[in-house]
Amino acid sequence: MNEYPPDLEPIRPPAAPRRRGRPVLLGAAAAVVAVAIAAAAFLGGVELGRSGSVASASGSTPGAGVTASTDAPTSARDKLPLLYEAWKLVEQNYVDQSALDPTSLTYGAIRGLLESLNDPGHSDFLTPEEVASQEADLSGKYVGIGVELTMRQDGPAIIGVFEGSPAEKAGLRPGDRILTVDGQDATNLSFDALREKVRGPEGTTVTLSVMHPGATTAVDVNVTRAQIHVPTTTWAMVPGTHTALVRFQQFSTGSADDLKEAIRAARDAGAKSIALDLRGNPGGYVDQAVAVASQFLPTGLVYRERDAQGKEKSTDVRPGGIATDLPLVVLVDEGTASSAEIVSGAIQDAGRAKLVGSKTFGTGTVVGTYKLADGSAVRIGVLEWLTPKGRQIWRQGIQPDVAVALPADAETLTPTKIATLTPEQVRDSSDAQLLAALKLLAPPPSQATTGVGQTWPAASGQPGATVPPTTSVPPQSPGSPGMVAGPLPILA
Repeated sequence: MNEYPPDLEPIRPPAAPRRRGRPVLLGAAAAVVAVAIAAAAFLGGVELGRSGSVASASGSTPGAGVTASTDAPTSARDKLPLLYEAWKLVEQNYVDQSALDPTSLTYGAIRGLLESLNDPGHSDFLTPEEVASQEADLSGKYVGIGVELTMRQDGPAIIGVFEGSPAEKAGLRPGDRILTVDGQDATNLSFDALREKVRGPEGTTVTLSVMHPGATTAVDVNVTRAQIHVPTTTWAMVPGTHTALVRFQQFSTGSADDLKEAIRAARDAGAKSIALDLRGNPGGYVDQAVAVASQFLPTGLVYRERDAQGKEKSTDVRPGGIATDLPLVVLVDEGTASSAEIVSGAIQDAGRAKLVGSKTFGTGTVVGTYKLADGSAVRIGVLEWLTPKGRQIWRQGIQPDVAVALPADAETLTPTKIATLTPEQVRDSSDAQLLAALKLLAPPPSQATTGVGQTWPAASGQPGATVPPTTSVPPQSPGSPGMVAGPLPILA
C-alpha cells in the first residue's frame, strides 16, 4: 500500500477557484464529462487511490486502511450507466479528437471530481510534477526567484519575499500583483502553471509585470533565477533594546530545532524578550507547529482536531520549552497561514502573548495526501483543526489582539535589515506592526526612552548581533508521523 504524508495547509490558498492552463473539453460537457470520466475510470478498474493515512501530531491516522477498489461504491452504482454513456459520447463526437489524450482526460476528470466538493485550495489533485514541486517547497531548497505567491480575486500576488533572494534584489515586495509572466497574462494561469512559469533553470531570466501596492502604473521587473535556500529562522537584537526579533519563515522538517538554536543564541546575547515574526509564514508540518508552540507554552493544548463525524481530539504542549519565561509578542498578517496559525492560536488562547498585526489567512483543515498509482496524488480534507478554546480558523482567520495596518509603501524590518540600523532609524521606520510590538514589550518608564511614546532599554553589547540563517533539512520519508497536509502559498 502506498502512503503519502500530509503536509500543511495552505500550499494553495482558497481565495480563487483553480484555473486550467489547457482546457480538455469545452462548454457544458466539460463539467459533466470530467466527473463522468473520473467515476468511470474508478469504477471500471483504474485505481485512483490506495490506502492512505494522515498522521496528526497526536499520532492518529484518519483514513488508514481505506483501500481503493474496483467495486463500485454504493453511492455511485445507480449513476454508472450515465457516466459510461457520457464517456462514450465524448469519445465518438468531440470535434477535436487530438485532445482526447487518456492521461489528460483522466487528470481532468479527477480534478473535476474533487472540484465538485467546492473546497478549492484544500481538496484537489496533483500531477506527478506537482507532487515533486510540493516536496521541494518543504525541503527548503529549489530553483526560482525567492517569492511566496497566492491567488487573490484580482489575480496572483506576492505575499512574501525571501531575504537576499533574486526577487528582493530586483525590487519585488509583498503586496505586488503579478499581471504577466514573460508577456503571458498571469490571471489565465492555473496556480501550478504560474509556479512553473516563474521557476526555471538556474541563471535564466523571467520578466514579471507587476503593480506595486498603491501604484497606478505597472512596471516590468527582470529577475534572474537562482538556487533558493529558504532559511527557517533568522534573528537579531533590536538596536537600543533588550528584545530579539526572531523571524520564523516556514515549518519545514527540523525548523523547530533552528528556532531553539536562535532563542539560545539570543538569550546569550542578552535578550530579555522576543518579538516572534510569523508574518508571511505559509505554514508547513504540524509536528513542527507543536514543537514551536511548546517552546513558549509551559502547559496546555496546542490545538484540537475534529473529524467528519464531529469527534474531537486534543494535542498537548510538549514539556521542556526553553522560552516559557520570556516576555513575548507575535507578529501576524494575511500571509500567516496553516501551522503558523496553529502556533498563533495556541499562544493567544493561552493568554501567553498578544498577537499584533492583521487578520491571518484562515487555513484550518488537515489535508490527507494520497498518492495514486502513477505518482500523482489526491488531497482531501479529512480533519478540521481548532484553537485550544475551540475557535474555528478555517476561512475565518485569527484576529490579532492589537490590529495594526501597514501603509502600502511600508517596509517590514527583518532581522538582517534591523541589524544594520540605529535605534533612531528603527524608531522612524515604517514597520508600524513591529513598532507596536516593541511598545508592548517596553520596560518601565524608568529606563531609556525613545521620545515617541515607546520606552526601550539601552542595549548592552553590540546592537544588532545576528546569527547566520539556517536551512532546514529535507522532509522525512513518506509515512512520517506528525504531519498535516494542506495548501501552503506556493514558492517560486
